[in-house]
Amino acid sequence: MEDNTLQKKMSFWHIWALGVGAVVGDGIFLMAGQGAEVAGPAAVISYLIAGLLLMAVCMVICEMSVGMPGAGSLFTWSKRVLGPQWGILASFGELLMNVIFLGSVSLAAGNISNYFFVIGSNETVSAVIWAILLLTVIFVIALAGGEITGRAQLILVIVLVGIMAIFAVGGIVSGHIDLDNYKPFAPFGGKGIWLAIGMGAYSYMGPLALVTASGEIKKVTDMPKAMFWAFVTFLILYTAAIAVTFGLQNYQDYASMASPFTSAAEFVFGRYAGLVINFAAWIAVVTCLVGEIFCASRLLYGMAEDNTVPKVFGKLNKKGSPYVGLIAAYIVGVLLIFMGIVGAMADAYTMLANVGTAAGIIGMLVSVTAALRYKTRFPEEWAAMPWHCPGRGLMFVLAYAGIAILLYSLFMDVKVLIWTAILMALLVAFYFGYAKPHYEKANK
Repeated sequence: MEDNTLQKKMSFWHIWALGVGAVVGDGIFLMAGQGAEVAGPAAVISYLIAGLLLMAVCMVICEMSVGMPGAGSLFTWSKRVLGPQWGILASFGELLMNVIFLGSVSLAAGNISNYFFVIGSNETVSAVIWAILLLTVIFVIALAGGEITGRAQLILVIVLVGIMAIFAVGGIVSGHIDLDNYKPFAPFGGKGIWLAIGMGAYSYMGPLALVTASGEIKKVTDMPKAMFWAFVTFLILYTAAIAVTFGLQNYQDYASMASPFTSAAEFVFGRYAGLVINFAAWIAVVTCLVGEIFCASRLLYGMAEDNTVPKVFGKLNKKGSPYVGLIAAYIVGVLLIFMGIVGAMADAYTMLANVGTAAGIIGMLVSVTAALRYKTRFPEEWAAMPWHCPGRGLMFVLAYAGIAILLYSLFMDVKVLIWTAILMALLVAFYFGYAKPHYEKANK
């Protein structure tokens, strides 16, 4: 017999691991090179600023996770504070971003797996096989419930954090850091630093997935604590690792490197160190996948509770996991894996990823606005909460600044703006054509 209630079994460490794993993905192993192209060594500062801006976004949203804990949170909170139509935009925005990334990140995991073992003679086919196998394993783990998912994520993240910490500390004490590699520090001036902030901000969007676990956490105040310490962890990791990489090798050489981190590790620790760093990259993409499929299923579950998506997405298995939402996310992820390897669809795939990212940012914008209005809409409820965001006013200014940078950098491509507008129009049509009538019927 199915249990219809999510089980509150997740601890601070489970949530912390989901947050760290959502950020420290494959991007960190390529980001140093991409940032160097536009900002030089000053990219270190750019990524730190980007992380702090996105930290503000996630911390202010955590107020609603404490005041109104529940799965599918982005819909539930935005619906209650701003109205159900805004709940749809917030929840579907985050949902679309995570589901789309299931395909691209799975392919990244497949390509990294090829570094260790190629299945057959065709590397592309091998990458697809690896991608589907890994996504399937993560899907099965997610079916086992939030607590098991959190434990698996925690083990992977501890290994990943350990490898990156050893890399950073080892690089510092190795004696190979050349201070001349940091000169000139900002060769492309303020414009380069600004561009790198926009690039770096994308790396820090993942932790928003944490709040979808608010209905499964044992203690509500653990959510903001885990969010804060997750950011502290990966901000230190990013900053230290990238700074060390810049010191070990001149940033102008990065363009010819597959991965500056791998090259730097081999330079300091020997040729086998590259193998370890690639293993860390493999763990990183796997932890991203865990967060993405977890988030997608919880968002669908939350909307199903209010009939804004079919009720079937609200079904739980014996482990308390929303298995229908997991199955749907898994199927879409597999289809996107195949789409990603079709050469003729390369441009469409890139556009899909950009539009999915834009949808996630819009969902983030709605959620931050709901968090801002929460205090004025429900003052007594807000005042009674056991936790409030420190420096609330400043944090909201930083949150909106971070979102503005993300939207500006993304919509510099007019095509992305146009397709995002079309997607938003489709979501509005879905709201009036399906979600609103079913929501009103359920709440008569």
